Amino acid sequence: MEFTSYYFASNKNEEDLNKLICDPLFAKIVEYLSEHKEQEVILRQIKAAIPTDSNLELYLDKLIKYNLLERKNRRYSLTFPIYTMDKSIQLPDSITRAFRNITQESSMLNNCFVFGEWLWMLLFEDEQDNYFFGVKASPESQPIFRRREEGNDSLRFVSIYTDSLVPLDLANYFNLLSRRKDLPQNFEVLQNVIGDVDINYFIPQIQKVIRSIKRNKTRVDKQNIFQEALIMTGDLKRNTENQLFLAVPIIDSECACDEIQTILDKLQIELPPLWKTIHNQNQRIFFKQQLYSVLFKNCLPELDHISYFKL
Repeated sequence: MEFTSYYFASNKNEEDLNKLICDPLFAKIVEYLSEHKEQEVILRQIKAAIPTDSNLELYLDKLIKYNLLERKNRRYSLTFPIYTMDKSIQLPDSITRAFRNITQESSMLNNCFVFGEWLWMLLFEDEQDNYFFGVKASPESQPIFRRREEGNDSLRFVSIYTDSLVPLDLANYFNLLSRRKDLPQNFEVLQNVIGDVDINYFIPQIQKVIRSIKRNKTRVDKQNIFQEALIMTGDLKRNTENQLFLAVPIIDSECACDEIQTILDKLQIELPPLWKTIHNQNQRIFFKQQLYSVLFKNCLPELDHISYFKL
C-alpha cells in the first residue's frame, strides 16, 4: 500500500501548514487532484468526489491562501509536486567508500556526529526558504529521514528517524508538546511520569541525574521521575552488574578526531557537485533526502534511527 508524506519549511506559517495537512480533507483533495491533474477540475466535481460535513469551500480557500492550491478560471490544481520513491540514487564509489571507512571502525558518538550533525547540516542547513512537496512511497521503498532537535543553550536533544517510526525519545516528546500535538500511544508512559514539564526545568534535573550516575555507579540509587524518564527513553541503561550508565552519546562540535575530520573535509568538496545543477528547490531537497537515506542505510544498516544529546 502506498502512502504520501509531506515535507516543507515555512518561516511564517509552519504551525498552520501542519494543521492543514493533518486535516483528513487534505489527503482526499490531494489524491483527487493528483488523479485528475490532466483535466480541468471545477468545484462541483470536488464536492461530488469528496462528500463531507465540513465547509469544503472554506478549506479550499485556506489551501489557496497558503499557496498549496491554485484556482484559475474556476479550475483547481495543486501547486506542489508529489515525487515517487521508486528507486535509489546512485552515488560515486569514492563517496560510498569514504563514509563506510568513517563508520565501520567508529564509535556511536562519531556516527551520531557524522550523520546527525555534519552531513545533515551540509545537506539541509542552507535549505531554509519556503518549499513544499509530497513523497509517495510504499513500505518497501527507501525510507526518508526527519530530524528533530529540542533543548536550550545548556543541552539539546536530537533525534533522526524515518517516517514509519517516531521513536520514544526526548527530542520527539518535547517537539510534540511544543506543537500541542496528541501524543502517540508509545509516548503515554513517558507523559504519565513527567507530564507537560517545561524543558528548561527538565534539563537541569537530568543534568543532575547524569552527574550523580557518573560519580556513583553503585547498584543502590535514589530514584526520581527524571531518572525514570531517562530509563524509559533508553538514555539510561543498566549493565550486567545492575549499574546505571548513560547509553546515549553526548556530542559537541569538536568530537571528530583528526583522521575523520580529514575525510569529512574531502567529502565537503566532493558532495555539493552532486546537486549543484538541480535548480528547482523541491527537486534538490528531494534528491538530498534520498542521498542521505542511501548513505545512512548503507553505513548504519542495523539502525532505523539515532538519538543523542548535544552540548
